[in-house]
Amino acid sequence: MYTEENARGRFPFRDILLKAIVVIIFLVLIIFIITKLTNPTNSNKKSSSEYDKVFSANLESMENAAFEYFTKDRLPKEVGDNTELTLREMVNSNFLEAFTDANGKSCDVNESYIRLTKNDNDYTLRVNLKCEDKEDYSLQKVGEYSYCDKTICKRDSSKEKDNKKEEETEVTKEVDITEDTTNDSSNSSTNGSATNNSGYNNSSNSNTGSTNNNPPAQSNENQKTTMYEYMKVTNPTFSAWSSWSSWARNSNRYSAIKCNNTDANCLKEIQLYSRKEKVGTANGKPVYATVHYYSSRTRTLLSSGSTDTKWSTYNDTNLLNQGYTYTGNTR
Repeated sequence: MYTEENARGRFPFRDILLKAIVVIIFLVLIIFIITKLTNPTNSNKKSSSEYDKVFSANLESMENAAFEYFTKDRLPKEVGDNTELTLREMVNSNFLEAFTDANGKSCDVNESYIRLTKNDNDYTLRVNLKCEDKEDYSLQKVGEYSYCDKTICKRDSSKEKDNKKEEETEVTKEVDITEDTTNDSSNSSTNGSATNNSGYNNSSNSNTGSTNNNPPAQSNENQKTTMYEYMKVTNPTFSAWSSWSSWARNSNRYSAIKCNNTDANCLKEIQLYSRKEKVGTANGKPVYATVHYYSSRTRTLLSSGSTDTKWSTYNDTNLLNQGYTYTGNTR
């Protein structure tokens, strides 16, 4: 009778072949998994340091374009006002050539922008750049300084010191000199006609009497002394910063704020954070979007700063030792 045992005995290579196929498939799966784990997920992506280098260069390009864009008529007029230009508008207006990140991907032309805000005496320039793998911004004080090549530029304290040194010239006393040209006619005539006992004129006495050897007189009433203005600035003092608040959705689109240590009007700082989240479903598929968050902290003004000015002569060591400096004004 034909049985399964007889079939196996007659065709043993079939079982061997099946076992070999199973082993081969298993080995292929093992090799595939190991390759996925050991190789980078994307070999075309650049290293983090190279990516940051390109990102910083693009951020600087936007900053340079900002100085070209903000001419006199484009500056915000009132304190607190701001003027904003997106990356898309910068490229369309030929203020900037389109660029990509280190991986060759375009940055977000709508979320990337430059913004100039009017302060009391200067401006705050914010340059925001958002690419696929990174988003960052820069904040700096700019103004219409005398050494600017464009309408506005970064503040350069070294150039301001050079200008102040040129104004601090040495004191010169302005004195009106008047010469006494009036001769004593009575002495001159007396000496000129003087005779000795021998009956002839004494010519040497006559010459001596007609010569005025005294120096010209000076008028102290016309002497003027230049006075210099000195200034001492006392910075305001603040309490310690509070702890950062919990992250909350930035529904009001707050801008990041970084306070200067001497800005008495800046009592709140804001930092921003963004990430992609699932916001819903469409046609049975999840929908993702970039969600923006913000966190804030505050401080209290303990004492306002003050500015004190005094007038004195040049190089008043007493005032200089007290912390006063020249303003460049004279009278």
